[in-house]
Amino acid sequence: MKDRDVLDSIARRAHYLATQMIFQANHRTDKDKGDPKIGGHASASASALHILGAIHLVAKGGFDFIANKPHASPADHAYNYLMDLFLKPDFSKLTLAEANTAMMGLRKYSHNGEPVFQSYHSAYDADHHHFFPSGTVGIPPVMAGYLALAYRYCKDHKYEVPDAHFWAISGDSEYREGSMYEAMPDFAEREIGNLTWIVDYNRQSLDGHRITNKRIMNGNDCDRIERTQIANGWEVIQVRHGKLREACFKKPGGAEFKKFLEEVPDYELQTLLLISDPEVFKETLQKEHASLKEFLKSVASSELKSIFLDFGGHDFEILTNALLHSRRIKRQPTLIIAHTIKGWGLKMAAASGNHSSLPNEDEMQALKAAQKITGDQLFERFSATSAEGKFLKKRGDQLYQDLLDEKKLREKNRELFSKKIELAGLPESLDINLKMASYPHTQWMLGQLTAKLVRIANAKPANDFENQWKLPAELFMSMAPDVGTSTNLNPAMDGKIFGAPTVEDLEAEHGVKDTKQPDLVPGEEVSDRFLRFDIAEGNVMSCVGSFGKIRDILGIPLTPLMTVYDFFIKRALDQYFYNQYWRSSFFCVGTPSGVTLSPEGAQHGWKSDLQIPNQITWEPFFCQELDWIFCDALKRHFLYENTDRSGNLIRCVTRGAEQKDFLNYLRKQDRFKSGDAEVKSDAEIFSVIRQEVLSGAYALIHYQGQTDYRPGENVVNIFSMGSPTTEAIQASEKLLAKGIYANVYVVTSPDLLCGILGHANNYEYLKTGLGINSNLILSDLNAQSPADWVTVSGRRIPIVSVHDGEAGLLDNIGSILGVKQFACAVRKHSKCGRPSEIYHYHGIDADAVTATALTALEETAMENTQLASAVLKRLSDQV
Repeated sequence: MKDRDVLDSIARRAHYLATQMIFQANHRTDKDKGDPKIGGHASASASALHILGAIHLVAKGGFDFIANKPHASPADHAYNYLMDLFLKPDFSKLTLAEANTAMMGLRKYSHNGEPVFQSYHSAYDADHHHFFPSGTVGIPPVMAGYLALAYRYCKDHKYEVPDAHFWAISGDSEYREGSMYEAMPDFAEREIGNLTWIVDYNRQSLDGHRITNKRIMNGNDCDRIERTQIANGWEVIQVRHGKLREACFKKPGGAEFKKFLEEVPDYELQTLLLISDPEVFKETLQKEHASLKEFLKSVASSELKSIFLDFGGHDFEILTNALLHSRRIKRQPTLIIAHTIKGWGLKMAAASGNHSSLPNEDEMQALKAAQKITGDQLFERFSATSAEGKFLKKRGDQLYQDLLDEKKLREKNRELFSKKIELAGLPESLDINLKMASYPHTQWMLGQLTAKLVRIANAKPANDFENQWKLPAELFMSMAPDVGTSTNLNPAMDGKIFGAPTVEDLEAEHGVKDTKQPDLVPGEEVSDRFLRFDIAEGNVMSCVGSFGKIRDILGIPLTPLMTVYDFFIKRALDQYFYNQYWRSSFFCVGTPSGVTLSPEGAQHGWKSDLQIPNQITWEPFFCQELDWIFCDALKRHFLYENTDRSGNLIRCVTRGAEQKDFLNYLRKQDRFKSGDAEVKSDAEIFSVIRQEVLSGAYALIHYQGQTDYRPGENVVNIFSMGSPTTEAIQASEKLLAKGIYANVYVVTSPDLLCGILGHANNYEYLKTGLGINSNLILSDLNAQSPADWVTVSGRRIPIVSVHDGEAGLLDNIGSILGVKQFACAVRKHSKCGRPSEIYHYHGIDADAVTATALTALEETAMENTQLASAVLKRLSDQV
């Protein structure tokens, strides 16, 4: 048996297995009345069947990655099942019984730890190794390209990295996703040669046949795709015809037949596919296409349909040649357009509504019988002695060994870097001198922190402190969507752009370089650690997520940081969510942020309440807070101590704050005074406050201990976050003049305080760590008799929150604590103006906070605590 015959045989077994998986998932008995339909994508798996087979069985190496279109994941599972590549977390293999359980568990919930498969590729699958999660259409192919770039970056920076190729399969409808078009020119300009995108061109989408405008597009959609991709710098290979067709093209009239196949409108081609009667099919071609007269004479009706169905996307030899060719191109990405039939090998083939169609019981039995699988067994591998079994064993062993080798490399790298960082120790601060800074802001501080890391990375350490930061600094890299200079990353950019070295430094050569601006000429030197992008936030978000994943893939703790104007994070929310789902470890700095960016007006001033698993959001007020937050996050990243919080979202502003206020207010608190009323040292105060900052909030102003401090009467708690803390401080001072004690708690992380991460421990820090409670403070009623105790009046300490963002960022603090809360937040579109004017417009200025605090005290209901009759009786008996 020839290899091609072996491959075809394996593909047909994979075809049956994938279809059976979907069939079983849709014919379960364990469902409740009203459960949603499961659906099924046998047709989408079938169209990608040979593409995936050519990759898995021939083209890919064990270090390669695959981004598969979501609806074809069962076909991937089938090939990995046949190659015995279902693995446990420790990389041991599933037993055959466990593997069969997994095959029966498509879209099933694992109740007892049994292996199951998610709807699409996920990290929970037994064959998730080197697969991109694929529930988000249009994102995985982009992640594949940026992961390829990350591999090159690591290699050019002298880290140990295996050679890998990155494959991505998308449907022709998916291929119109904007995310892919944004990334397309970027991958070509960066000369990413180890990237191959494959379009499964089956001319159908979920809703039916794809009907495109051939006249306007000057050809079918495959022609438009080819022209577009070439114009964007890619190599393009059209895989249109199989070997059977190619042989027929040599017959009389064969050239006309080839021309017809390549130019017939896609909609007409799909219609012709649906004509099942060979005679009718031939008559239709004769009637509609006179140019085919000579060719049609040379073929019998019985073989004509077989020739017509011979699409190149189902021919192993043609596909494999194209895939292997793309591997040999080193500095240019490749697109392969594989012409296929949606539903290949099934009765539903090419039917308009086949996207979620399922074969019936009779067809499944026929498919099973064709594979010579008998009895109750549904899933079965080839015999070990068969040609297919021998091929799969050899191929599976080869890929498995590569996976084991990569595991060893990952563990080796992880141990190496962790040991070096632990031995050196990582300070709690980067020790930025703030004494000479004139009213700095947090975005400025970000620039100082990153600039110091860049300097330490590229120079000999000046002292032991810098030596401790040397390795982390070398692992740090940054990127931005054309806002690097305006987000204070200038030092990271200047002469340090990592990119394909395509130009000479003509500015320097002609003596016209502006030395006050960053040198943007790209290169691939060890010192180049900034990735420059055009205005394409989605690309940068995918890139930072891909670079952040290198830590978990190869054990190299690269630390990627991206900056973006906070409002435009929304343009990349799909990619941002993907990064969190993928558990990438990265920094996204949204700066400037909110309506505090008031001169930019309405469009730039909306900050979303992002509650996403695996995220931690920070919004520091004082520069010192940002220093602690940044350094702690770095340490957690390097030492793998950031489980469930590896996606760091930091929001900064360009509005300054008086940094001296930090210690000035803290020194006044009772808790920082010793018994003789002497204030503790600054270092002692900061040691306490640092822990509180990193816990999510701290008390900046706290009046407890004052003579006239009466909770329940004249005390209110203000929670502020970010820049409006200035207004919270001012409001506290205004209220003090009225005899009201307004404590100010500065929120540094809403996620830790009152979000998902806070919920994980029942908001322990908010409820006990800050010393706040919902106690009902009773009034002095001067009770004279039991009748006076029928009701007891009292108040709780109300909360006022103020922040630059949606109310939902903080407005649940009161409900968690059990007290009334009034939230000052952004609830309408903004305008241009100075921060003080815009804060007033939104009701988050000092006057608004003051008025809200007064209202809170006035409107906090006098709560009536009614005593039970039994209690009243006991009180009466005691009198």
